[in-house]
Amino acid sequence: MGRRVTAGLLSLALPGAGQLYLGARARAASLLGVSGALFVAAAALVLLRPVDLLDAAVRRETLLALLAVNVAVLALRLFAVVDAWRLGGASRAAGIPALAALALLVAFTAAPHLATAYYAIRGYDALDAVFADDQPRDVLPSEGVFLAPPAPSGPRQPRGDAPARGHARPQSAKPTPFRGRAEPLAASAFVGGFAGPQALIERPWVTVLLIGSDHGPERVGHRTDTMIVVALERGTGRAVALGVPRNYVDVPLVGTAGLAVPRYAGPLNSLYQFGLEHPSLFPGGENPGATALKQTISSLLGIRVDYYAFVDLAGFVEMVDALGGVRIHVKERLVDSVTRPAWGETKPRIDVRPGRTYYFSGRTALAYVRSRKASSDYTRMTRQRCFLSALAGQLDVKTVLRHFGALTAIAKERVRTDIPLHSLPDLVRLVVAVEPELTATETFGPTYIKSRRKADGYPRPAENRIRVTVRDAILFPPDELDRRRGIDTAARSC
Repeated sequence: MGRRVTAGLLSLALPGAGQLYLGARARAASLLGVSGALFVAAAALVLLRPVDLLDAAVRRETLLALLAVNVAVLALRLFAVVDAWRLGGASRAAGIPALAALALLVAFTAAPHLATAYYAIRGYDALDAVFADDQPRDVLPSEGVFLAPPAPSGPRQPRGDAPARGHARPQSAKPTPFRGRAEPLAASAFVGGFAGPQALIERPWVTVLLIGSDHGPERVGHRTDTMIVVALERGTGRAVALGVPRNYVDVPLVGTAGLAVPRYAGPLNSLYQFGLEHPSLFPGGENPGATALKQTISSLLGIRVDYYAFVDLAGFVEMVDALGGVRIHVKERLVDSVTRPAWGETKPRIDVRPGRTYYFSGRTALAYVRSRKASSDYTRMTRQRCFLSALAGQLDVKTVLRHFGALTAIAKERVRTDIPLHSLPDLVRLVVAVEPELTATETFGPTYIKSRRKADGYPRPAENRIRVTVRDAILFPPDELDRRRGIDTAARSC
């Protein structure tokens, strides 16, 4: 039986090697020739038309082709192992130990192919469930990355359900004049200059609204306490991260045609849930809560918001853990505990000192980005932007591929987004290419408050001032921004 096992193992490693060991030269030559031809064909394909693993992971046709090749190679290897086993033994019937040994060889041969097929199908299924099929239809009209001027008609009234609980207020049809040091947005020169395909020249910036919900134990509905718009410029490594305060009130709502309609009287972090409860007011997207936030924040900032990505507390923890944690340079003393991400868990705690670098697990990272003890919402927003900058700086394509299975499983359970699946590789590459030295960050803190509501003290945003700052952040490089407006880079501020 030893001769059979040796021949089977050799053919398991290289189809035809076992036959050569047994002296079956013609059969060995055939199997080795087929194996060599497959290797040469694969090498030629990679050299002539390199296969991007990220692209391959999200394309159905590529997945089907890889599964077909996987089955063909498995069939070749199984034939080579069983044939070598048969040639290496006597013609009499094999005993139970011999059959058991053959079964083990077959199992070892098939295992990697079955695992590959399982994870490929599971991963694609998860991605297909999470990501969209087509580009979102709730993006406001724009010229380049800046919003296009509204059509010259009266304000558009919402359709369907009336806003509940007095959250919406009427707004005057009279337009607010532009105030600020920059030129009006409608007169902006084209932003970009990236040399590439025409489609990329027309949209050199990609913008994503990152939404973090506090949904979890003891929480009913969703409060979006984290709202950060990240703008990524193609071909430059530039990025702009804009933290939007959760407690802004009287922010103008926006219809699908980009026309101003009533202002939202509730805190901005409750708008997502309001949109879910009044879907007829926010048509155009698959998720009315996300559409409400995308369009409202887009109008507030004066830039196009292409996509959104939504995650809750538990999803945040799982994502960070799946990536192996995040290294953070801490700039303030933090001792705090925050809301637990799931029932049955203790509250995540953090105890860190300034000037030190820590490696945070998911729970500690959650405490870091949510802590408000001895600080404020604006300080917390700065930490959130620093966390995102650190995550982007430590992320690479190899990390994504290494944790691909875990990430897709978590995404299917915890993440919602309108990013099309076919755009995912492009977005990952843009994030990986971001340079902290070229990343401008701004939190719209107290200097961007126009007034406070007398009834409850909630802040109203200084909309024109915000739009001018966002415009400058897009138009000017970080050094110029620091000189003009005191806007720092992620590398310096974090």
